[in-house]
Amino acid sequence: MKKKLILGFWLLAFLASQVGAQALYKTGFRMIGDDHPFAHTLYGNGIVDLVAKDSVLWVATGYGLSKAVYDSKTNERKWISFTSDEYIGKGGVSALGYMDEQTFWIATAFDTMTSASDESLPAGSGLSYTRDGGKTWHHVPQPVDSVNEERYAPTTTVIQNLIYDIAFIDSTIWIASFGGGLRRSDDMGKTWKVVTTDGKFFSSLANLNHRVFSLLSVEDTLWVGSAGGISKSTDNGQTWQRFVFEEDNPNSISGNFVVALAYQKETHSVWAATIQAEDSSESRAVSVTSDWGKTWRRLLEGEQLFSHNFAFYGNEAFVAADKGLYHYLPEDDMWEVITDIQDFESGNEIFQPEYYSVAVQELPAHSWVWLGNSDGLAARRLDDPAAPWKVIRSFVSTKIRTNPPIYAYPSPFSPSRHLYIRFEYDTDKRLDEPIKIYDFAMDQVAEIKGDNLKPKWDGTNSRGDVVASGVYFFRAKIDGKVTWGKIVIIN
Repeated sequence: MKKKLILGFWLLAFLASQVGAQALYKTGFRMIGDDHPFAHTLYGNGIVDLVAKDSVLWVATGYGLSKAVYDSKTNERKWISFTSDEYIGKGGVSALGYMDEQTFWIATAFDTMTSASDESLPAGSGLSYTRDGGKTWHHVPQPVDSVNEERYAPTTTVIQNLIYDIAFIDSTIWIASFGGGLRRSDDMGKTWKVVTTDGKFFSSLANLNHRVFSLLSVEDTLWVGSAGGISKSTDNGQTWQRFVFEEDNPNSISGNFVVALAYQKETHSVWAATIQAEDSSESRAVSVTSDWGKTWRRLLEGEQLFSHNFAFYGNEAFVAADKGLYHYLPEDDMWEVITDIQDFESGNEIFQPEYYSVAVQELPAHSWVWLGNSDGLAARRLDDPAAPWKVIRSFVSTKIRTNPPIYAYPSPFSPSRHLYIRFEYDTDKRLDEPIKIYDFAMDQVAEIKGDNLKPKWDGTNSRGDVVASGVYFFRAKIDGKVTWGKIVIIN
Protein backbone atom coordinates (compact mmCIF):
# COMPACT_ATOMS: atom_id res chain seq x y z
CA MET A 1 0.00 0.00 0.00
CA LYS A 2 2.71 2.48 0.97
CA LYS A 3 4.84 1.49 -2.00
CA LYS A 4 2.39 3.05 -4.41
CA LEU A 5 2.08 6.17 -2.27
CA ILE A 6 5.74 7.09 -2.28
CA LEU A 7 6.33 6.09 -5.89
CA GLY A 8 3.30 8.11 -6.87
CA PHE A 9 4.78 11.18 -5.17
CA TRP A 10 8.06 10.94 -7.04
CA LEU A 11 6.38 10.12 -10.36
CA LEU A 12 4.16 13.19 -10.03
CA ALA A 13 7.18 15.45 -9.92
CA PHE A 14 9.03 13.43 -12.54
CA LEU A 15 6.21 13.13 -15.06
CA ALA A 16 5.10 16.73 -14.66
CA SER A 17 8.57 17.93 -15.53
CA GLN A 18 8.83 15.69 -18.56
CA VAL A 19 6.08 17.57 -20.36
CA GLY A 20 7.04 21.13 -19.43
CA ALA A 21 7.72 24.10 -21.66
CA GLN A 22 10.59 22.45 -23.47
CA ALA A 23 8.34 19.68 -24.77
CA LEU A 24 7.41 22.10 -27.54
CA TYR A 25 10.92 21.91 -28.94
CA LYS A 26 12.69 18.88 -27.46
CA THR A 27 12.15 15.30 -28.57
CA GLY A 28 15.15 13.58 -26.98
CA PHE A 29 18.14 14.04 -24.72
CA ARG A 30 21.33 15.50 -26.18
CA MET A 31 24.23 17.67 -25.16
CA ILE A 32 23.23 21.27 -24.57
CA GLY A 33 25.38 23.50 -26.72
CA ASP A 34 25.84 27.19 -26.05
CA ASP A 35 23.28 27.89 -28.76
CA HIS A 36 20.60 25.80 -27.03
CA PRO A 37 17.86 27.94 -25.42
CA PHE A 38 18.12 26.03 -22.13
CA ALA A 39 21.92 26.05 -21.82
CA HIS A 40 21.88 29.03 -19.47
CA THR A 41 18.49 28.82 -17.78
CA LEU A 42 16.47 26.50 -15.57
CA TYR A 43 16.12 23.15 -17.35
CA GLY A 44 12.71 21.75 -16.41
CA ASN A 45 9.77 22.99 -14.33
CA GLY A 46 9.34 19.86 -12.21
CA ILE A 47 11.67 20.55 -9.28
CA VAL A 48 12.47 17.35 -7.37
CA ASP A 49 15.22 18.56 -5.00
CA LEU A 50 17.41 21.56 -4.17
CA VAL A 51 20.87 21.86 -2.61
CA ALA A 52 22.46 25.22 -1.77
CA LYS A 53 26.10 25.60 -0.80
CA ASP A 54 27.75 29.02 -0.56
CA SER A 55 27.12 30.82 -3.87
CA VAL A 56 25.96 27.67 -5.72
CA LEU A 57 22.42 26.35 -6.05
CA TRP A 58 21.84 22.91 -7.60
CA VAL A 59 18.36 22.17 -8.94
CA ALA A 60 17.28 18.59 -9.59
CA THR A 61 14.44 18.21 -12.08
CA GLY A 62 12.79 15.29 -13.79
CA TYR A 63 14.19 16.59 -17.06
CA GLY A 64 17.79 17.35 -16.14
CA LEU A 65 20.11 19.17 -13.76
CA SER A 66 20.63 22.91 -13.40
CA LYS A 67 23.15 24.96 -11.48
CA ALA A 68 22.93 28.64 -10.54
CA VAL A 69 26.05 30.51 -9.41
CA TYR A 70 25.60 33.88 -7.69
CA ASP A 71 27.91 36.71 -8.71
CA SER A 72 28.17 39.29 -5.90
CA LYS A 73 29.62 41.92 -8.25
CA THR A 74 26.67 41.90 -10.63
CA ASN A 75 24.08 40.68 -8.10
CA GLU A 76 22.98 38.12 -10.69
CA ARG A 77 22.99 34.35 -11.07
CA LYS A 78 24.57 32.49 -13.94
CA TRP A 79 22.65 29.36 -14.93
CA ILE A 80 24.22 26.25 -16.40
CA SER A 81 22.21 23.15 -17.35
CA PHE A 82 23.26 19.53 -17.77
CA THR A 83 21.55 16.65 -19.57
CA SER A 84 21.95 12.89 -19.40
CA ASP A 85 24.55 13.07 -22.17
CA GLU A 86 26.77 14.98 -19.76
CA TYR A 87 26.13 13.34 -16.40
CA ILE A 88 25.62 10.03 -18.26
CA GLY A 89 22.79 8.68 -16.09
CA LYS A 90 19.54 8.22 -18.01
CA GLY A 91 16.57 10.46 -17.22
CA GLY A 92 16.06 13.09 -14.54
CA VAL A 93 17.69 13.62 -11.16
CA SER A 94 16.13 11.88 -8.13
CA ALA A 95 18.67 12.81 -5.42
CA LEU A 96 21.79 14.93 -4.95
CA GLY A 97 24.32 15.99 -2.34
CA TYR A 98 27.87 17.02 -1.48
CA MET A 99 30.34 14.35 -0.35
CA ASP A 100 32.95 16.97 0.52
CA GLU A 101 33.80 20.53 -0.48
CA GLN A 102 34.47 19.56 -4.11
CA THR A 103 32.73 16.23 -4.79
CA PHE A 104 29.09 16.52 -5.78
CA TRP A 105 26.88 13.45 -6.40
CA ILE A 106 23.56 12.95 -8.15
CA ALA A 107 21.29 9.93 -8.61
CA THR A 108 19.22 9.55 -11.77
CA ALA A 109 16.02 7.74 -12.72
CA PHE A 110 13.62 7.30 -15.60
CA ASP A 111 10.17 5.91 -16.39
CA THR A 112 9.81 2.54 -18.06
CA MET A 113 6.95 0.39 -19.32
CA THR A 114 7.03 -3.24 -18.17
CA SER A 115 6.02 -6.11 -20.42
CA ALA A 116 3.89 -7.58 -17.63
CA SER A 117 1.53 -4.59 -17.51
CA ASP A 118 0.72 -1.26 -19.10
CA GLU A 119 1.79 0.55 -15.94
CA SER A 120 4.67 3.00 -16.09
CA LEU A 121 7.19 2.24 -13.35
CA PRO A 122 10.25 4.20 -12.21
CA ALA A 123 13.71 2.75 -12.68
CA GLY A 124 17.11 3.76 -11.37
CA SER A 125 19.89 4.60 -13.81
CA GLY A 126 22.72 4.97 -11.32
CA LEU A 127 24.78 7.76 -9.84
CA SER A 128 27.23 10.32 -11.18
CA TYR A 129 29.70 12.61 -9.47
CA THR A 130 31.79 15.62 -10.39
CA ARG A 131 34.79 17.21 -8.73
CA ASP A 132 34.95 20.32 -10.92
CA GLY A 133 31.47 21.80 -10.69
CA GLY A 134 30.02 19.79 -13.56
CA LYS A 135 32.71 20.20 -16.22
CA THR A 136 33.39 16.46 -16.11
CA TRP A 137 31.32 13.59 -14.69
CA HIS A 138 32.04 10.03 -13.56
CA HIS A 139 29.21 7.50 -13.74
CA VAL A 140 28.37 4.63 -11.37
CA PRO A 141 25.82 2.03 -12.57
CA GLN A 142 22.67 1.41 -10.55
CA PRO A 143 23.47 -1.24 -7.91
CA VAL A 144 21.79 -4.57 -8.68
CA ASP A 145 22.40 -8.07 -7.31
CA SER A 146 23.17 -11.36 -8.96
CA VAL A 147 20.23 -13.72 -9.27
CA ASN A 148 22.44 -16.27 -7.52
CA GLU A 149 22.82 -14.14 -4.38
CA GLU A 150 22.31 -16.39 -1.32
CA ARG A 151 23.03 -14.02 1.59
CA TYR A 152 19.76 -12.10 1.18
CA ALA A 153 16.81 -11.60 -1.20
CA PRO A 154 18.53 -10.08 -4.25
CA THR A 155 17.39 -7.01 -6.16
CA THR A 156 18.10 -8.08 -9.74
CA THR A 157 16.46 -5.25 -11.70
CA VAL A 158 16.62 -1.46 -11.88
CA ILE A 159 12.81 -1.24 -12.07
CA GLN A 160 11.39 0.18 -8.82
CA ASN A 161 15.01 0.29 -7.71
CA LEU A 162 15.70 4.01 -7.83
CA ILE A 163 17.66 6.10 -5.36
CA TYR A 164 15.64 8.56 -3.29
CA ASP A 165 18.43 9.97 -1.12
CA ILE A 166 22.21 10.07 -0.65
CA ALA A 167 24.30 10.67 2.48
CA PHE A 168 28.00 10.58 3.30
CA ILE A 169 30.05 9.65 6.38
CA ASP A 170 33.68 10.47 5.61
CA SER A 171 34.49 8.40 2.48
CA THR A 172 31.45 6.12 2.81
CA ILE A 173 28.53 6.67 0.42
CA TRP A 174 25.06 5.68 1.64
CA ILE A 175 22.09 5.36 -0.71
CA ALA A 176 18.40 4.81 0.00
CA SER A 177 16.08 3.03 -2.42
CA PHE A 178 12.78 1.19 -2.42
CA GLY A 179 13.82 -2.01 -4.15
CA GLY A 180 17.51 -1.97 -3.27
CA GLY A 181 17.14 -0.92 0.36
CA LEU A 182 19.97 0.71 2.29
CA ARG A 183 23.41 0.25 0.72
CA ARG A 184 26.90 1.55 1.37
CA SER A 185 30.04 1.89 -0.72
CA ASP A 186 33.53 2.51 0.60
CA ASP A 187 35.21 2.70 -2.82
CA MET A 188 33.38 5.50 -4.68
CA GLY A 189 30.62 3.22 -5.92
CA LYS A 190 32.74 0.41 -7.37
CA THR A 191 31.17 -2.10 -4.96
CA TRP A 192 28.09 -1.95 -2.73
CA LYS A 193 27.04 -3.72 0.45
CA VAL A 194 23.42 -4.24 1.56
CA VAL A 195 22.83 -3.06 5.14
CA THR A 196 19.83 -3.77 7.36
CA THR A 197 19.22 -1.74 10.51
CA ASP A 198 17.20 -4.44 12.29
CA GLY A 199 19.47 -7.46 11.82
CA LYS A 200 16.89 -9.28 9.69
CA PHE A 201 17.50 -11.10 6.41
CA PHE A 202 17.23 -8.37 3.73
CA SER A 203 14.05 -8.40 1.70
CA SER A 204 12.41 -5.18 0.54
CA LEU A 205 9.20 -7.08 -0.19
CA ALA A 206 8.94 -8.78 3.20
CA ASN A 207 10.16 -5.98 5.50
CA LEU A 208 8.84 -2.41 5.51
CA ASN A 209 11.95 -1.29 7.37
CA HIS A 210 14.06 -2.40 4.39
CA ARG A 211 12.27 0.03 2.06
CA VAL A 212 14.39 3.13 2.57
CA PHE A 213 13.44 6.63 1.43
CA SER A 214 15.47 9.20 3.38
CA LEU A 215 18.96 9.68 4.81
CA LEU A 216 20.69 12.24 6.99
CA SER A 217 24.29 12.50 8.17
CA VAL A 218 25.16 14.78 11.08
CA GLU A 219 28.90 14.63 11.79
CA ASP A 220 29.49 10.91 12.52
CA THR A 221 25.81 10.00 12.98
CA LEU A 222 23.70 8.47 10.21
CA TRP A 223 19.90 8.64 10.31
CA VAL A 224 17.82 6.37 8.07
CA GLY A 225 14.12 6.83 7.30
CA SER A 226 12.16 3.86 5.98
CA ALA A 227 8.59 2.56 5.69
CA GLY A 228 9.17 0.98 9.10
CA GLY A 229 10.53 3.81 11.25
CA ILE A 230 13.80 5.65 11.84
CA SER A 231 17.19 4.09 12.52
CA LYS A 232 20.33 5.79 13.86
CA SER A 233 23.96 4.72 13.84
CA THR A 234 26.85 6.51 15.53
CA ASP A 235 29.51 4.10 14.23
CA ASN A 236 28.94 4.30 10.46
CA GLY A 237 26.48 1.42 10.30
CA GLN A 238 28.04 -1.12 12.66
CA THR A 239 25.28 -0.88 15.28
CA TRP A 240 21.81 0.67 15.16
CA GLN A 241 19.18 2.21 17.39
CA ARG A 242 15.58 2.28 16.10
CA PHE A 243 12.68 4.68 16.68
CA VAL A 244 9.13 3.66 15.82
CA PHE A 245 5.58 4.80 16.47
CA GLU A 246 4.21 3.72 19.85
CA GLU A 247 0.47 4.11 20.33
CA ASP A 248 0.72 4.76 24.09
CA ASN A 249 3.76 7.03 23.86
CA PRO A 250 3.07 10.64 22.75
CA ASN A 251 6.84 11.21 22.69
CA SER A 252 7.35 8.74 19.83
CA ILE A 253 7.29 9.57 16.12
CA SER A 254 3.81 10.08 14.66
CA GLY A 255 4.13 7.44 11.94
CA ASN A 256 6.56 4.83 10.70
CA PHE A 257 6.69 5.89 7.04
CA VAL A 258 9.57 8.41 6.98
CA VAL A 259 10.04 10.24 3.67
CA ALA A 260 12.39 13.09 4.68
CA LEU A 261 15.03 13.89 7.31
CA ALA A 262 16.87 17.14 8.03
CA TYR A 263 19.04 18.74 10.70
CA GLN A 264 18.47 22.20 12.19
CA LYS A 265 21.88 23.38 13.37
CA GLU A 266 20.61 26.34 15.41
CA THR A 267 18.46 24.16 17.70
CA HIS A 268 20.46 20.91 17.35
CA SER A 269 17.27 19.18 16.20
CA VAL A 270 16.51 16.38 13.74
CA TRP A 271 13.30 16.83 11.76
CA ALA A 272 11.44 13.92 10.17
CA ALA A 273 8.47 13.79 7.81
CA THR A 274 6.51 10.96 9.42
CA ILE A 275 3.50 9.46 7.66
CA GLN A 276 1.21 6.63 8.71
CA ALA A 277 2.39 3.21 7.49
CA GLU A 278 0.13 0.30 8.47
CA ASP A 279 -1.20 1.11 11.95
CA SER A 280 -4.44 3.12 11.83
CA SER A 281 -3.35 4.89 15.03
CA GLU A 282 -0.41 6.51 13.23
CA SER A 283 -0.78 10.01 11.79
CA ARG A 284 0.82 12.45 9.43
CA ALA A 285 2.99 15.02 11.17
CA VAL A 286 6.48 16.45 11.46
CA SER A 287 8.38 14.63 14.22
CA VAL A 288 11.26 16.54 15.84
CA THR A 289 13.87 15.45 18.36
CA SER A 290 16.35 17.67 20.17
CA ASP A 291 17.90 14.90 22.29
CA TRP A 292 19.11 12.54 19.56
CA GLY A 293 15.91 10.48 19.50
CA LYS A 294 15.14 9.97 23.17
CA THR A 295 11.94 12.01 22.86
CA TRP A 296 10.03 13.32 19.85
CA ARG A 297 7.67 16.28 19.46
CA ARG A 298 4.89 16.09 16.90
CA LEU A 299 4.36 19.32 14.97
CA LEU A 300 1.54 20.19 12.55
CA GLU A 301 -0.23 16.94 13.44
CA GLY A 302 -3.63 18.56 13.02
CA GLU A 303 -2.75 19.63 9.46
CA GLN A 304 -2.33 16.00 8.30
CA LEU A 305 0.47 17.01 5.94
CA PHE A 306 2.45 14.87 3.58
CA SER A 307 5.75 16.70 4.12
CA HIS A 308 8.44 16.34 1.47
CA ASN A 309 11.40 18.44 2.56
CA PHE A 310 12.80 20.84 5.18
CA ALA A 311 15.06 23.88 5.31
CA PHE A 312 16.14 26.20 8.13
CA TYR A 313 17.16 29.80 8.65
CA GLY A 314 18.42 30.11 12.21
CA ASN A 315 15.43 29.28 14.43
CA GLU A 316 13.04 29.55 11.50
CA ALA A 317 11.89 26.38 9.75
CA PHE A 318 10.41 25.68 6.33
CA VAL A 319 8.35 22.57 5.57
CA ALA A 320 7.59 21.83 1.91
CA ALA A 321 4.36 19.84 1.93
CA ASP A 322 1.36 18.80 -0.11
CA LYS A 323 -0.76 21.71 1.20
CA GLY A 324 1.81 24.46 0.77
CA LEU A 325 5.02 25.79 2.27
CA TYR A 326 4.75 25.97 6.07
CA HIS A 327 7.04 28.62 7.56
CA TYR A 328 7.63 28.61 11.32
CA LEU A 329 8.10 32.08 12.84
CA PRO A 330 9.75 31.60 16.27
CA GLU A 331 9.25 35.19 17.47
CA ASP A 332 5.47 34.69 17.18
CA ASP A 333 5.51 30.94 17.79
CA MET A 334 3.28 30.44 14.76
CA TRP A 335 3.20 28.97 11.27
CA GLU A 336 2.42 30.90 8.11
CA VAL A 337 1.23 28.93 5.08
CA ILE A 338 2.29 29.90 1.56
CA THR A 339 0.41 28.40 -1.40
CA ASP A 340 0.01 30.54 -4.51
CA ILE A 341 3.07 32.60 -5.45
CA GLN A 342 2.93 35.52 -7.87
CA ASP A 343 5.78 37.45 -9.47
CA PHE A 344 4.33 40.63 -10.96
CA GLU A 345 7.70 41.72 -12.33
CA SER A 346 8.13 38.72 -14.64
CA GLY A 347 4.43 37.92 -14.94
CA ASN A 348 5.05 34.33 -13.83
CA GLU A 349 3.15 32.56 -11.07
CA ILE A 350 2.90 29.21 -9.30
CA PHE A 351 -0.55 27.87 -8.50
CA GLN A 352 0.31 24.26 -7.61
CA PRO A 353 0.17 24.22 -3.78
CA GLU A 354 2.15 20.97 -3.33
CA TYR A 355 5.84 21.77 -2.89
CA TYR A 356 8.50 19.05 -3.12
CA SER A 357 11.69 20.89 -2.28
CA VAL A 358 12.95 23.82 -0.25
CA ALA A 359 16.45 25.15 0.51
CA VAL A 360 17.99 28.14 2.25
CA GLN A 361 20.99 29.85 0.68
CA GLU A 362 22.97 32.16 2.95
CA LEU A 363 25.24 34.57 1.11
CA PRO A 364 27.45 37.31 2.61
CA ALA A 365 25.07 40.05 1.49
CA HIS A 366 21.69 38.31 1.35
CA SER A 367 19.95 35.11 2.37
CA TRP A 368 17.37 33.40 0.19
CA VAL A 369 14.76 30.68 0.51
CA TRP A 370 14.24 28.57 -2.62
CA LEU A 371 11.07 26.61 -3.25
CA GLY A 372 10.23 24.10 -5.97
CA ASN A 373 7.34 21.97 -7.19
CA SER A 374 5.95 20.56 -10.44
CA ASP A 375 5.15 24.08 -11.67
CA GLY A 376 8.50 25.81 -11.32
CA LEU A 377 11.00 27.42 -8.96
CA ALA A 378 10.49 30.40 -6.63
CA ALA A 379 12.82 32.43 -4.42
CA ARG A 380 12.53 35.20 -1.84
CA ARG A 381 15.04 37.15 0.22
CA LEU A 382 14.90 36.26 3.91
CA ASP A 383 16.75 39.30 5.24
CA ASP A 384 14.05 41.62 3.84
CA PRO A 385 10.53 40.83 5.14
CA ALA A 386 8.97 43.02 2.43
CA ALA A 387 10.83 41.34 -0.43
CA PRO A 388 8.54 39.85 -3.09
CA TRP A 389 8.71 36.33 -4.47
CA LYS A 390 10.58 35.78 -7.72
CA VAL A 391 9.34 32.96 -9.96
CA ILE A 392 11.72 31.22 -12.34
CA ARG A 393 10.22 28.98 -14.99
CA SER A 394 11.70 26.97 -17.82
CA PHE A 395 10.52 28.27 -21.18
CA VAL A 396 11.89 29.71 -24.38
CA SER A 397 11.82 33.49 -24.11
CA THR A 398 10.33 35.29 -27.09
CA LYS A 399 13.21 37.73 -26.72
CA ILE A 400 15.50 34.88 -27.75
CA ARG A 401 13.19 33.16 -30.21
CA THR A 402 11.16 36.04 -31.64
CA ASN A 403 9.01 34.00 -33.99
CA PRO A 404 6.25 33.35 -33.10
CA PRO A 405 5.78 36.41 -30.83
CA ILE A 406 3.52 34.34 -28.52
CA TYR A 407 3.19 30.60 -27.86
CA ALA A 408 1.46 28.25 -25.43
CA TYR A 409 3.16 25.69 -23.20
CA PRO A 410 3.23 22.88 -22.17
CA SER A 411 2.14 21.18 -25.36
CA PRO A 412 0.69 18.58 -25.26
CA PHE A 413 -1.35 19.87 -22.32
CA SER A 414 -3.18 17.60 -19.86
CA PRO A 415 -5.78 19.45 -17.74
CA SER A 416 -5.67 16.70 -15.09
CA ARG A 417 -1.89 16.94 -14.70
CA HIS A 418 -0.79 20.51 -15.38
CA LEU A 419 -3.50 22.81 -13.98
CA TYR A 420 -2.79 25.47 -16.62
CA ILE A 421 -1.43 25.99 -20.09
CA ARG A 422 0.51 29.26 -20.17
CA PHE A 423 0.98 31.86 -22.88
CA GLU A 424 4.47 33.27 -23.20
CA TYR A 425 5.27 36.59 -24.84
CA ASP A 426 7.59 39.54 -24.32
CA THR A 427 6.23 41.58 -21.41
CA ASP A 428 7.68 44.71 -23.03
CA LYS A 429 4.95 44.28 -25.61
CA ARG A 430 1.22 44.80 -25.20
CA LEU A 431 -1.56 42.20 -25.27
CA ASP A 432 -4.21 44.24 -27.07
CA GLU A 433 -7.25 42.01 -26.47
CA PRO A 434 -8.28 38.76 -24.78
CA ILE A 435 -6.83 35.54 -26.17
CA LYS A 436 -9.53 33.43 -27.86
CA ILE A 437 -9.45 29.62 -28.00
CA TYR A 438 -11.10 27.74 -30.89
CA ASP A 439 -11.71 24.03 -31.49
CA PHE A 440 -10.85 22.23 -34.74
CA ALA A 441 -14.17 23.37 -36.27
CA MET A 442 -13.17 26.96 -35.41
CA ASP A 443 -15.95 27.35 -32.83
CA GLN A 444 -14.82 29.55 -29.92
CA VAL A 445 -14.57 27.54 -26.67
CA ALA A 446 -12.88 29.99 -24.29
CA GLU A 447 -11.58 33.52 -23.84
CA ILE A 448 -8.63 34.48 -21.63
CA LYS A 449 -8.32 38.06 -20.46
CA GLY A 450 -4.95 39.58 -19.70
CA ASP A 451 -3.91 41.22 -16.41
CA ASN A 452 -0.64 41.92 -14.60
CA LEU A 453 0.39 38.27 -14.93
CA LYS A 454 0.96 36.04 -17.95
CA PRO A 455 -2.33 34.67 -19.38
CA LYS A 456 -3.20 31.05 -18.64
CA TRP A 457 -5.94 28.56 -19.50
CA ASP A 458 -7.16 25.65 -17.40
CA GLY A 459 -8.51 23.66 -20.34
CA THR A 460 -12.19 24.35 -19.71
CA ASN A 461 -14.78 25.90 -22.01
CA SER A 462 -17.07 28.85 -21.28
CA ARG A 463 -19.40 26.52 -19.31
CA GLY A 464 -16.59 25.31 -17.07
CA ASP A 465 -16.38 21.85 -18.64
CA VAL A 466 -13.00 20.32 -19.49
CA VAL A 467 -12.64 20.29 -23.26
CA ALA A 468 -12.18 17.04 -25.16
CA SER A 469 -8.80 15.79 -26.31
CA GLY A 470 -7.74 17.19 -29.66
CA VAL A 471 -6.16 20.08 -31.51
CA TYR A 472 -7.15 23.64 -30.60
CA PHE A 473 -6.12 27.03 -31.93
CA PHE A 474 -5.64 30.36 -30.19
CA ARG A 475 -5.77 33.91 -31.52
CA ALA A 476 -3.77 36.67 -29.83
CA LYS A 477 -3.09 40.29 -30.72
CA ILE A 478 0.34 41.55 -29.62
CA ASP A 479 1.28 45.18 -30.27
CA GLY A 480 -1.36 45.45 -32.99
CA LYS A 481 -0.33 42.24 -34.77
CA VAL A 482 -2.59 39.17 -34.80
CA THR A 483 -0.90 35.82 -34.18
CA TRP A 484 -2.39 32.31 -34.36
CA GLY A 485 -1.04 29.30 -32.46
CA LYS A 486 -1.85 25.65 -31.86
CA ILE A 487 -2.55 23.74 -28.64
CA VAL A 488 -2.75 19.94 -28.28
CA ILE A 489 -5.00 18.70 -25.44
CA ILE A 490 -4.61 15.17 -24.05
CA ASN A 491 -6.96 14.02 -21.28
